[in-house]
Amino acid sequence: MSAAKTDLADIIEKLGQIGFSDQEARIYVALVQIGPATAYELGKQAKLAVPNTYNVMRSLTEKGAASQVSGQPARYIAVQPQQFLETMASRTTRICEELAGQMGSLSPEANDDYVEMLSTPAAIDKRILATIEDARSQILLKATSPLPERVHKALQAAAKRGVEILFVYYGDKPKLRGGAKVRLWPHEGNGANIGADFFLLCVDFKRALAREPSGLNGAYSENRSFVYLAGVFLRHELYLAEIMTKFETEIEDAFGPALYKLRESYGMLAMEEDIRRFVESRLKRRSAEIVD
Repeated sequence: MSAAKTDLADIIEKLGQIGFSDQEARIYVALVQIGPATAYELGKQAKLAVPNTYNVMRSLTEKGAASQVSGQPARYIAVQPQQFLETMASRTTRICEELAGQMGSLSPEANDDYVEMLSTPAAIDKRILATIEDARSQILLKATSPLPERVHKALQAAAKRGVEILFVYYGDKPKLRGGAKVRLWPHEGNGANIGADFFLLCVDFKRALAREPSGLNGAYSENRSFVYLAGVFLRHELYLAEIMTKFETEIEDAFGPALYKLRESYGMLAMEEDIRRFVESRLKRRSAEIVD
């Protein structure tokens, strides 16, 4: 297949994606190529029966993609594609905006009676971005940094429109700009990455999302109980991070690095190996500091 034919097939396919039937797309492409032209000439170019071509031309004229320029025999020209497509895009955008407003009033104010299970990375990423974009006043977040680029850009856009961002992070300090509206805390005061953890997001205390460490499963909800649990958990994470940042030495003296004495006392599972290695490294460093 030649490059030209491949291009035409692609154009016809894309016209189908914006609402053209296959026959409309083929005739419109033919009209752009050879017009002004009669229905007979267009049918021959597009390999379509002449009676069908008349019906298609009537439809294209109604769409605003073509117009008749003479009567006997009828000849047609294509509306310049860029002009037609820009007009169509503008009209479609306006209609979609009107529909969004009209149909929004048909929905309940809050979808708070379900938890949406997210079972693919693409679905999770889409919901994360949409949740951040919906933020109006505050975003609470706990995640490993650096963040994926699209999530980082969404957070930066939220900060730019005045949304407060409270972010507890593992790893590198996020490079988010926003002045006093953006507040960052290293996890438990040191930001040490002590193993895989959930990505947690709470927006405006109205919606929340959790993604498990594998990144393959997650859950989103506007249910008040779900949002409350996520929001309170995240607030306590930032409280702990701020307290640890200010009183790290005293707290480590009392409860050990990474609060391992508390973890061992109250944890239902054995302390994970990543945490154990972190604790051991901190204890060795503290011992060396004491000796010095």
